Amino acid sequence: MIPLLSFDGQLKRPAYAMASLGAFFSQHLLVAVALALLHQPLATPWWFWISPLRTFVGIATVGGGMPMPLLLVAMGLTLLVGWVLAALAFRRTRDAGRYDVLAALALVPAVQIPVILWLSLAPSGSEPASPLAAPETTPSPADSAATRPELWSVVEGLLLGMAISVGVVALGAVVMRTYGYALFLGAPLLIGLAVAYVANRKVGVGTRRTLLLIVGALTLGGVALLGVALEGIVCLILASPIIGAAGVVGGLFGQALARRGHRGRRTTLASVAVLPLLLAAEALLPPKAGFESLESVDVAAPPAAVWDAVVHMGPIPDAPAPPFRWGLAYPLRGVIHGQGVGAIREGVFSTGVAYERVTQWQPERKLSFIVLSDPPTMRELSPYQTVHAPHVSGYFRTLDARFTITPLADGRTRLTLATRHELDLEPALYWVPLARWAVHANKVRVLANFQHQAEAAAAKPRAIPAPVVFHKARATLGL
Repeated sequence: MIPLLSFDGQLKRPAYAMASLGAFFSQHLLVAVALALLHQPLATPWWFWISPLRTFVGIATVGGGMPMPLLLVAMGLTLLVGWVLAALAFRRTRDAGRYDVLAALALVPAVQIPVILWLSLAPSGSEPASPLAAPETTPSPADSAATRPELWSVVEGLLLGMAISVGVVALGAVVMRTYGYALFLGAPLLIGLAVAYVANRKVGVGTRRTLLLIVGALTLGGVALLGVALEGIVCLILASPIIGAAGVVGGLFGQALARRGHRGRRTTLASVAVLPLLLAAEALLPPKAGFESLESVDVAAPPAAVWDAVVHMGPIPDAPAPPFRWGLAYPLRGVIHGQGVGAIREGVFSTGVAYERVTQWQPERKLSFIVLSDPPTMRELSPYQTVHAPHVSGYFRTLDARFTITPLADGRTRLTLATRHELDLEPALYWVPLARWAVHANKVRVLANFQHQAEAAAAKPRAIPAPVVFHKARATLGL
């Protein structure tokens, strides 16, 4: 049996082709089985063959459709398949005598299939690969003088990781304005590769220390991004799980390179040079995912009171959850200017104002509007007043919203809010569940406010007009 996660050893063409194609197409099989169990049709647009698990994003909803645990399983499978493809490609390049760093391209969605096919056909090298280095050992205190140069290798690796972090964010996010695989998977993977290679290229420091160095390099990179005001604390925390996972895979990759006996800086420089290729390949798969969200609440009030609460929305007094208090946008109040189709609604958020135009106005039944402009998705938590992070504006959009008011048999009223959204971030399997959770939390908060407002209005005693009071008084006195 072929060890799928190991970077040690070599693979011949048949074994590599069988294992890599099996790992890659296991994603397609999972999608087909999951959709069959959910009685959903299997659509196969062109991007399905490149990134099949992305199919789950379009049909996933909170409270229905694709279960959220399955989305988490799909994201975990994506990382696992990436690890397997990287390990297999590395062992195949070793057998073929090709550049080891080219194995990293087996992780890039837009070029995965060509790279796998190329490695499946490449003949074995005519010269045997260099043997693995001696087993990793921990130097004794007596050897401290000899190991001092390795201390500089560790520092060099940490500084290199920090430099790559700032460079790729500046190039990919600020210049090219793209947040995708290159930024969240490619860069940390190559940081892990470079740090692990530099730290282990002379004397192996051990897997545990290597992984600690990678965590340190990624942490220093995050601190550097804070220092140059390219990112905020909340964004770095949200992205840390996927960045850390990619860094670990890259670290194992780099450690295996160092153990092969490579010397010099060409391997490190070649790994960094792959980043522009990742950014270019990413342009073939635009980072855009759409999803819908549906929430409802049953209100102990008649439709008229519910309608009045929706069109005359009062301030929301409840405090939001901690992530929103730390910077994520949350609603505060809403105002509609005018009545009927064409009226403008202002949705006031903690980060700004959303402007919307009413497209459907049916009193006590339906209210729909399209979103003309969104506020920033968050206010970065940072030592600086201004953070140059393009993703806070324009990368998440609400397209439209629809309120539906339905009378129930028991005298209550069901208020339903349906919305459509777009997110320009990859990998969508990671970011869409987070965006969906934020939308869900905000909508629950808004609907709860409408519920309290409508029920409070319905509970108030209705004022009796003056003529009615006068006539009742005369009847009581017998006049």
